[in-house]
Amino acid sequence: MHSGITCISVNDAQWTNNEFNFRMDGSVDVWRIAISKNILAVNDMQALLSDDEHQRATRYYQQTDRERFIISRGALRMLLGRYLNTHARAIVFEIGADKKPFVKNGARRDIHYNTAHSGDYILIAIAKEPVGVDVECLEPMFPYQDILRHSFGHDEINCIAGSTDPLKIFYTLWTRKEALLKATGKGIDDDMKHIPCTDGRHSVANSLIRSDNNWLITSFDVDKNYVGALAFGRPGVNFRDLELAINHTGKP
Repeated sequence: MHSGITCISVNDAQWTNNEFNFRMDGSVDVWRIAISKNILAVNDMQALLSDDEHQRATRYYQQTDRERFIISRGALRMLLGRYLNTHARAIVFEIGADKKPFVKNGARRDIHYNTAHSGDYILIAIAKEPVGVDVECLEPMFPYQDILRHSFGHDEINCIAGSTDPLKIFYTLWTRKEALLKATGKGIDDDMKHIPCTDGRHSVANSLIRSDNNWLITSFDVDKNYVGALAFGRPGVNFRDLELAINHTGKP
């Protein structure tokens, strides 16, 4: 059995912070959080964390890593609280059989989420169906050539080599693979090179990605030097900016 993988790029992702009703439909909401713009919300976000998350935060030696974790977990709780109409701190997470976390105590069982972070940005994707998201900062000095043969197929290597911007194409294809494997719960392994992620439609064995669904992988710019990718089962992406201002109910 095979699944279909279709890869596209959105060249003009419109990130908006307009009023949002937090109603889930068949689309997926991708939330963008700039850590540097929301650093003053660290204490507010920390107040939303569970005791276990507080302990996890203390294990980060670097302050920047600790602040990123606090903002990421606090923002996730804040958003899920709005979708589920519950207090952010009351949410209980659990790890599923596929090692993907889910909301254990939510009244709704059709909410799925995934998070990613790189550099100054955090992405949180929320939908009614399985979803995966990834973001990477374009690092000019990263020796990506060293991992091409391990993680990319011949067509992908040729696509990168023939591009006028090989660094961006490398990160575009890499984030596509990561987003898909996060969506399916398979995780990164030695099969990455066998998962095609160039533009267009591909067919891949279900056993290879541990899924019998068809997937649409959408690439987009997160900011000038950041690329992101989203793996979801259908078209329809809402790009949202999140400003971390909360009130005493734990809601944005």
